[in-house]
Amino acid sequence: MRFRFAAFPLILASAAAAIWCSAVQTAWAQSNSDPDILAAYVYRYADYYLPYAIQSSAAYKPVGTLNTMRDAGLGEEVDYAVQNAIPASQEDLREHARKIFKPWRYQFGSDSYLDCIDWADEACKAAYARRGWNFGSGPTYQVWARTRAAAGRSCSEVSIAFRGTVGLSGGDWFSNFSRFGSPYDDYYQQLQRNVDTIMKQIQNLDCYKRAARKPQIVSTGHSLGAGLAQFVALATKSGGPRIAKVLAFDPSPVTGAHLVNKALLAENVQRLVIDRVYETGEVLSYARAAVQEYPQARSRCNPQVRTVEVKAARGSAIGLHGIELLATNLADLTYNEGNPLGYRAPATLVGGCDVIYRPDSDEQLIARNGNQRFAALRRIYARSAGRLVASNPANSALRAGVTRSGLRQPDSRRATGPASNAFALAAGGALGFTPLPRAE
Repeated sequence: MRFRFAAFPLILASAAAAIWCSAVQTAWAQSNSDPDILAAYVYRYADYYLPYAIQSSAAYKPVGTLNTMRDAGLGEEVDYAVQNAIPASQEDLREHARKIFKPWRYQFGSDSYLDCIDWADEACKAAYARRGWNFGSGPTYQVWARTRAAAGRSCSEVSIAFRGTVGLSGGDWFSNFSRFGSPYDDYYQQLQRNVDTIMKQIQNLDCYKRAARKPQIVSTGHSLGAGLAQFVALATKSGGPRIAKVLAFDPSPVTGAHLVNKALLAENVQRLVIDRVYETGEVLSYARAAVQEYPQARSRCNPQVRTVEVKAARGSAIGLHGIELLATNLADLTYNEGNPLGYRAPATLVGGCDVIYRPDSDEQLIARNGNQRFAALRRIYARSAGRLVASNPANSALRAGVTRSGLRQPDSRRATGPASNAFALAAGGALGFTPLPRAE
């Protein structure tokens, strides 16, 4: 969810978690041991995570709108997704995000109740016959593909992006409570009987069939959507293509693992990677610290679970939960003073764990062509460098606090967009490269 009442289904759990955390250190959420990525180093990988954060934000938009753009074939969905992830007040960040997101194209999606996508699927029909009550709503998801224009529009990676909770949707709320069991046909159960059909639809994509090497499939999402993204990786049936990696933003502690047959669960977590990316202090981080459905954050292999702490904003626990804030911060963290920091994918072979996922070799073009790609962006910064200066230069104590903490200067925009560059301001107002602080 965006945060449109995003985490209220777990507010009580979050409150309990806050009390629990006051006495117990959240060692795994802020671990300084591999393979976790601390706030002090997340800027190195912001370029890598940004496209998936944009997809997770776009998942809140109507599928019909994206279908129309797809059918027009003009690539308008790229700009549409970026505009909905990053506010208009941050046009320089939008321009950067467009370049990063340019290779991706929307393929298909759904934002309605899922009975059976394929009525020839006997297993789905049997599960549907046993369904519980429903609210007439289903899991919203959008499928994106990273295309290779130079290779006849084949694709190298396909991503399934899930939407989080919106407003007072009953289906959304009861899905948030799926861990505790209910008589409802919630989103986890709808996906369980349809996930393999979705995977077949991906295999039937023209760009997938054109690829010389089978594209890897990943899943992503925000909040409830992040829980659903983890679930489809756990629930895909044996024998077909598997999800290689999950990129979960401000994720729900509910993954739906309790619905999956233990043997299938054990098979699907082999060589799986899950990156849980969160803004420090966002509301569900307390819930995840208090109660966390399988797999646990401490899992180091099969699956390999990484917590990726951003820590680039200040605000309320609910305000910090928004996906637009996180996407904007990731865009901001990819460069400093108009200079790109370079593309780097997180290591895949960590601690002796073998994994399915491999970073796409095409992404290395970001690093190789960085100087050309960011020439225009540097000119933008030369014209609007004032955006990087703290909004209250007279308050030297506050400015010093920003420098010490490495966080954005707090103001009225702190929970909706960056108030300054994500890197700390050097003493005296001069801009300097100061990595974000290590989590303690």
